[in-house]
Amino acid sequence: MGVRGLLGFLFVVLSPGFAQAADCIAVGQSDVSIARDAGCGDLKVLSREGGAPAATWIEFVQPGNPAEWRYNDWVRHQVAARTDGFGIKSLYRSDRLISARYSFGRSINVDATRWTLFSPDDLVSLGGAANACWRQFAEESGAAFTTAWATERPWVDRDFEFSRFPEVMREIIGPDVLDPEPSPGRTLRVFVWVLRDQARWTFSDAGAQVDFGELLGKKAGVFSCSFANADLKAIARPGAAVPP
Repeated sequence: MGVRGLLGFLFVVLSPGFAQAADCIAVGQSDVSIARDAGCGDLKVLSREGGAPAATWIEFVQPGNPAEWRYNDWVRHQVAARTDGFGIKSLYRSDRLISARYSFGRSINVDATRWTLFSPDDLVSLGGAANACWRQFAEESGAAFTTAWATERPWVDRDFEFSRFPEVMREIIGPDVLDPEPSPGRTLRVFVWVLRDQARWTFSDAGAQVDFGELLGKKAGVFSCSFANADLKAIARPGAAVPP
């Protein structure tokens, strides 16, 4: 264990603010409320109104550690950079993780024990996650999906161990798709990149969700894959805690 990892471990053990895992907010049709008894720390709801497109987000009032600071820094950059309206969809907090999802289709997952971005493959087998998601898509889309997107073999972890495709693939997933045709090559590139990308994963007290965007092109709409905690345990790395 490196110095950063050791310090992060000691911080988690000694800090009373990381006592439990919980969903920190409730999102209604027109408002966001903070679960004050969830033990998530001192949070505040902020909004942008007036002439600019409306936006609602969450910050830590007084960041008490580097993980909280990193989350605040990320969300402030999003507020400054985005000119469209957006809102927070979920915020989860545990002794290992801060996970937040926003309506613009991206999440942030901060590993509180390392003070870095959380890597999904530290928690689960990406090959196992891929097979579970592929089955979900087949069940939801029917035989047409299975026929059109048949795979020669089950997914395995080594499919995700190195970069087969350009990093720019991250930029063509979602509403601004530069290559909207659902060719087999494009679909597989998107599928692999999404599962490796922490910004496409969202965690909660009940499980996790992975947002794939327009996996099969604009006409097919957006795809997402959900895992209950029991599903995550089935593909979890040895010794990994679920929920994280």
